[in-house]
Amino acid sequence: MACELVECCQFFKDNMKDLPKAAEYIQNKLCFGDYQSCNRYQIYKENSGENAPFELCSDDQDAVRKVKQCMLKKQHCQEGAAEKKEE
Repeated sequence: MACELVECCQFFKDNMKDLPKAAEYIQNKLCFGDYQSCNRYQIYKENSGENAPFELCSDDQDAVRKVKQCMLKKQHCQEGAAEKKEE
């Protein structure tokens, strides 16, 4: 089972874009494996992207915010597709 955030995770978009082999390795290990141990996943699940703990770096807080925005956008697209099917 893959992490629900895999399509929206800014870690790969922001930090790993120049390291595709390393990104692939990490994704296989975490995103498609032990994603529950990923800090960004844990933060997202614990806080739903809101009120991120103060000890996070500002980059981490921003990443959680971006993930939440992406997930909401994804959810909105899925709901829109479901509504069109019903019509």
